[in-house]
Amino acid sequence: MKSTPFPLLAFAAVLALRGAMAGVPAAAQAAPAGASGAAQPAPAPKPTFENLHYGDHERQVLDFYQAKSARPTPVLFYIHGGGWVSGDKALVGNVTPYLNAGISVVSINYRYSWQAQLAGVKPPVEWPIRDAARALQFVRNKAKEWNLDKRRIGASGGSAGACSSLWLAYHPDLVDRKSADPVARESTRLWCAAVDGAQTSLDPVQLKEWTPNSRYGGHAFGFMDPNDLKTRDTRFAEFLAHREEVLPWIKEYSPYEHVTTDDPPVYLNYTAPPALGQEQKDPTHTANYGVKLQEKCRQVGALCELAYPGASDVKYAKSTAYLIDTLKGWPLPPMKPTAAEVRYGPHERNVLDFYQAKSDKPTPLLFFIHGGGWLNGDKHSMGSPTPYLNAGISVVSINYRYTSQAGDVKPPVKAPLDDAARALQFVRSKAKEWNLDKERIAASGGSAGACSSLWLAYHPDLADPKSSDPLARESTRLWCAAVNGPQTTLDPQQMKEWTPNSRYGGHAFGFNADPVKKTTQFDEFLAGREKILPWIAEYSPYALVTKDDPQVYLSFSTPPNLGQDEKDPTHSANFGVKLQEHCREVGVGCELVYPGAPDVKHPSIDKFIIDALKSPRR
Repeated sequence: MKSTPFPLLAFAAVLALRGAMAGVPAAAQAAPAGASGAAQPAPAPKPTFENLHYGDHERQVLDFYQAKSARPTPVLFYIHGGGWVSGDKALVGNVTPYLNAGISVVSINYRYSWQAQLAGVKPPVEWPIRDAARALQFVRNKAKEWNLDKRRIGASGGSAGACSSLWLAYHPDLVDRKSADPVARESTRLWCAAVDGAQTSLDPVQLKEWTPNSRYGGHAFGFMDPNDLKTRDTRFAEFLAHREEVLPWIKEYSPYEHVTTDDPPVYLNYTAPPALGQEQKDPTHTANYGVKLQEKCRQVGALCELAYPGASDVKYAKSTAYLIDTLKGWPLPPMKPTAAEVRYGPHERNVLDFYQAKSDKPTPLLFFIHGGGWLNGDKHSMGSPTPYLNAGISVVSINYRYTSQAGDVKPPVKAPLDDAARALQFVRSKAKEWNLDKERIAASGGSAGACSSLWLAYHPDLADPKSSDPLARESTRLWCAAVNGPQTTLDPQQMKEWTPNSRYGGHAFGFNADPVKKTTQFDEFLAGREKILPWIAEYSPYALVTKDDPQVYLSFSTPPNLGQDEKDPTHSANFGVKLQEHCREVGVGCELVYPGAPDVKHPSIDKFIIDALKSPRR
């Protein structure tokens, strides 16, 4: 990481906390002209550790507030706002509700973009955003010492801090398993994010389309006088004119560009309603940003709650309640289920929610399997079942054991996949009670949930007609499957051929990185492939396709690029291209959808599922 000392630049915190303005004498280390102060935050509990350095720069410090708990606690990771040019970690506000809920709190400072600009760093936004990532890794590295749950970390902040939080939520993991630096070997992924007034894109073309009087963002890429903060929002026209020159940077640092199906749930809050395509009183914090991000999330199957005055389907009025509920468990279900937390097996994760469609006749069923790499996720991430219920289709959303909870089950992926099959058999056993059509069941999900759905679609029926267990006598076959961002194979050799920078799948078979050999989990997976070929053949959807299988629908957020490295190799449309080729060879229906895809009959998963389940024949 780049780091340049600035002995005279420790004044941003002074500005935020003391209300200093431009013109303070140099001896007092004044900020560039135009830096405005912020109100003194409300009194808060004293940090357990204060001004703890996570890097060499004077601004690379954080405060840690430890919740009292015998067990490792979730963490609220707060990133202050101020346009990446001002602000301070003291603006975290009242941390007491989180501490009382057993959630520890971290609030960070970071290097400002104008400091990066003076240091010659391009783009300047690299410093504040990468500092946030480094601070997150530092906190994870302190998990044992600070009694933290590494997985359950939720980011929050306002304005620029909100944008940074969303960037962490959506950006591919920056972990470097081979690094000699133990901090760099930690993950940058989040459990959730809840933010206020977020800028969800830094693309000036998108900003102008969404809100014509947009003026923010150019400073992130150097369109500002670093010695005069009043120029932060005055060079938008120049930013727009030079967009093509900085387009790679825009795509790297815009949260909107990184959304994929297995990303964590987010909560967006704005103070005024949206008005897309119209000028806004505050274009920098308009809810138009939220509307467009929520649209993108819905397209790929990521969970995004949007709150503003008059917004519909708002489950949480404030981010505090959302964060506490999500960090301590998961968000509330999208609507009240007909039957909630119905147990289909002995493990605590063997539960499902059932949403019943009103009908005099047995209804088709959507069987939803959440994503999360078989390592996390929850049935509440399904989104709204309303479109299906309105179409006369009932809905089930399941939890299952994570691979980390597989215990003696080998390979670990057998646990979540067996659970999915068992839950499906359980649902079929409830057909009469729940008024279901046993035959017309469609599976859906994203990422690992998508892989599980395809596995059910292609695997031979697991029904055991001779079993004394009535559930085991039920079929596991599907009418169809429609999925987002699936991994269609778990063969590391195929993955490397299709997408050279593949990195996913080893955990499904129990492989881990080796710090001594400096090998990644995928390195170990590939090296051990021959020993587990029977497992790979059993749990890879691609290997199970036969001509009597049901039709499937595959959706990806970016076009394929076979044989080339991908920005998100885990959810690459290359998986879809190869599965579709294989399906065509054996004569099975497979519709493949991505931006620019040919022969698309159904623009979305819900339309495919509704058409397929309501169709008179498969």
